[in-house]
Amino acid sequence: MKISVLDQTQLLEGISAEEGFAQSVELAKHVDQLGYHRYWLSEHHSTDALAGSAPEILASHLLAKTVNIKVGTGGIMLPHYSAYKVAETFKVMSALAPGRVNLGVGRAPGGHHLSTIALQGERSKNVDIFPEQVDQVLGYFQDSLPDNHRLRGLLATPVIEKKPDLFILGTSNSSALLAAEKGLPYAFAQFINYQPGGMEQAIKLYVDNFKPSVYLEQPQVLVTMKVIVADTDEEADKIAESALRFNYYLHRGHLTRLVDAEKALSHVLNPAEKREIQALRDTYIIGSRETVAQKIKELTTKLSIDELMAMTPIYDFEQRKRSFTLLKEAVNV
Repeated sequence: MKISVLDQTQLLEGISAEEGFAQSVELAKHVDQLGYHRYWLSEHHSTDALAGSAPEILASHLLAKTVNIKVGTGGIMLPHYSAYKVAETFKVMSALAPGRVNLGVGRAPGGHHLSTIALQGERSKNVDIFPEQVDQVLGYFQDSLPDNHRLRGLLATPVIEKKPDLFILGTSNSSALLAAEKGLPYAFAQFINYQPGGMEQAIKLYVDNFKPSVYLEQPQVLVTMKVIVADTDEEADKIAESALRFNYYLHRGHLTRLVDAEKALSHVLNPAEKREIQALRDTYIIGSRETVAQKIKELTTKLSIDELMAMTPIYDFEQRKRSFTLLKEAVNV
C-alpha cells in the first residue's frame, strides 16, 4: 500500500508562520528521502492556527525542494476560484515538474462565511457549481472543451504533455458518487468525518458505482487519517495529546495552535471530558511501529484502500519526523 502525507501547515505555540513553512520544507525533504508517495497541502483561511492559505504556492516551492515525491493540494476549494485559473496554475506547475503534480479539489469553504465572501465576492452563489467546475478543469487539462460549452475554443496554457492528476476530495456520499461518476480517484478525509460507518459507506458507494474513464480504469481510494507513531505505545499516546487538544477545542468552535504535549490536556479533568478525549483518540491510529502496523493491516483487510495519507500533528518537530520514519517502516513490515 502506498503511504503519503497531508500537511496542514499547522502552527505551533510560540513560532512564526515563517518557521512553520520552514518545517514543511524540511518535512517534505525528509519523507521524500524515505520514499513516501505524495505530499499534499490543505487550504484554510482566516485563522492563525493553520498557515496554508495558498497551497498551490507552497506546493510549487516544495516541488523545487524535493526530487521524487508527488506534490499537490488536498485541496483547492474550487468554488472560491475560476476553474480556468486553477487549471492554468497547475499546468504551469506540471510543466516545471512533469509527472509529480496532483490537484485535489473540494467544495468545502476552508474557513468561515467572511472568508468565503472575501474570496468569492460577487461570484458568490447558493447553487452547487462544484461538479461543473470539475468538468471545466478536466476540459482545460485535456485542451478540449465540449462543442456546446459557452467558452468553446478557449485554451488553458501552457499546452503540456504530462497533465496533473486530479482527485475528488470529500467526506460524504455525494463526493464519493461524484468521483465514481466522473471516473476519478477519490480521497476520503476520515480525520474530518470519523462518524462510525461514514468512511465505509462512502468508499463502498464509490467502488460500486465507479465508471471507468480516460483518467482511470479502476477505482482508486485514498484515505487520510491522523496517524501518530513513536518508539513505544506509551510515548505515542503522550505525544498525541497535542492533537487531541486541537480536536477538543475544534468541537467547541475554536481553532487553536498546537501546544506542548506535556500541558496539552492538563485542563481536562472531569469524567465527561475524559470520555470525549478517549472517543477522539479512538479515531486516530496511534502506537508503536508494531501496533500501527497491525492497525493498518486491520484497516486494509476491511476496506478497499489503495493509499493511506497520514496527517501527523505533533508539537515537537523531531518527534514528528520520527513518526513518519516509523510509519514507513510499519507499512513495509
